[in-house]
Amino acid sequence: MIEKKDIEQIVAAFTELHPGYFAVRVEISGANKIEVEVDHDTDPVDIDTIVALTKHIEGALDRDQEDFELEVSSAGLTTPLEGVRRYRKFVGKELEVLLKKGVKEVGVLQSADDNGIVLTVTRMEKPEGERRKRAVEHQLDIAYADIKRATYLLKV
Repeated sequence: MIEKKDIEQIVAAFTELHPGYFAVRVEISGANKIEVEVDHDTDPVDIDTIVALTKHIEGALDRDQEDFELEVSSAGLTTPLEGVRRYRKFVGKELEVLLKKGVKEVGVLQSADDNGIVLTVTRMEKPEGERRKRAVEHQLDIAYADIKRATYLLKV
């Protein structure tokens, strides 16, 4: 059985040789189906990198010893965000964040660190003494532990 940690080490060796790239997800199913998703800190992942990583992984494994199916892809814009590097890539962009308590927040990602994110949300509020609601910005500090799912908000 091919181990997840072995694939993670193979991918890590590749990313060391290609600065800016990192693994987003590595999964192995019971039928030795290996799925690897990669991203880059600043740039889109091109097909040449996907091909190079695929060859790198295949070269490190022996099909004669154990057969496997390999799928390597880039993390798309709609892929949920996981890990600090992935969040940092979207600083300044609008995100939809579903919290574990069931609340959905939509706002601009201001920063991401090892503990969580800062999201600026705009809410319509009626200030005391005023007749109409107006847009009021709030900065929310959200811990990663409180996030169920966060995705980049595509606008068409």
